[in-house]
Amino acid sequence: MPGKKATNKEVAQFKVLSDLGVSNKAIARRTGRHVDTVRKYLNSEVYLNPDIDSMVHKIRDKEIDDLILLGGKARAHLNKLLDEGKTKAIETVAIMDRSFQQRRLLEEKSTNNITLTHEDIQILREYMNPKKSEEVIDI
Repeated sequence: MPGKKATNKEVAQFKVLSDLGVSNKAIARRTGRHVDTVRKYLNSEVYLNPDIDSMVHKIRDKEIDDLILLGGKARAHLNKLLDEGKTKAIETVAIMDRSFQQRRLLEEKSTNNITLTHEDIQILREYMNPKKSEEVIDI
């Protein structure tokens, strides 16, 4: 693709990948473009074009949907590992956290850590394992 102008779809992909925190070099590698081309478009005002802006939103929405699905799968896998007594939960938590962080970036929301209260943690425990919380309530 050297010497060929980037399509609107490619430019929109550059923007979404950049919003996800992907480096210019990694974007270039993924899209088959030169890093200088990626940098040029990301630093330009091309995103003011309504057609490109619309594509960015469509791609971003699809990415958010995919990340929500990935987060759900990671939670299900984590629950399965915990129920089976296996201790390989770190990888699943890492995947879940990454999908959460990327989704927050695409939603233009903060990715800062938040402080949980003891009550918040209890609610999360009950959510993650409703059978055990029901047993505790019955006792």
